[in-house]
Amino acid sequence: MYTVFFGERRLIITDKPEKAMPSEGFDALHKYSTLNELRQFVARFSERSELKNGCVYFHSVSTLWQQFCSLFRVIEAAGGIVQNANGEVLVIDRRGYIDLPKGKSEAGETPEQNALREVNEETGLTGLSVIRHVADTYHTYPLDGVTALKRTTWYAMQVLGAPTPTPQTEEDIVEARWVSKDEFHRLANRTYVSLKEIFTKTDF
Repeated sequence: MYTVFFGERRLIITDKPEKAMPSEGFDALHKYSTLNELRQFVARFSERSELKNGCVYFHSVSTLWQQFCSLFRVIEAAGGIVQNANGEVLVIDRRGYIDLPKGKSEAGETPEQNALREVNEETGLTGLSVIRHVADTYHTYPLDGVTALKRTTWYAMQVLGAPTPTPQTEEDIVEARWVSKDEFHRLANRTYVSLKEIFTKTDF
């Protein structure tokens, strides 16, 4: 199953819609048959802001996901959930939201290299190591006259000691700081909707 965010609205890609249905139900549901019908459904969901929870389903999720991605310009990105030697977690304040360091991949980078570079650039931290893959998140946004689908690959990381982070102000980051694990989970109500589960469900 995949969850794609259109702003604060979500579209579920699955083979079992009954298991993915939110408590309030789906207000847009489509069974995949052809790429053209899928394109029309996605365009309708994208344009109609009153549609909050959508779902596309097909018996082969891998086939459906491949077709879905073909409708967008896919952008790869990666980021880190960094823990220091005191057990604290790194967060940044960007454009009024609590966020995590992340960014687009560069040519030839692996996702892990992408994540390590972005954490370093956005917070100044060195001595980083990747512990494990946590999750992938997906959201859409306009880019150069088309709609982009960004996949962000998230990694749990450790840093040596408890160095003071330095925010990359040219990326609109006004603060980078360490918080306790409990505070990190509570900050879910101040982050982007696409990141809420990263904040609430990351198991350190």
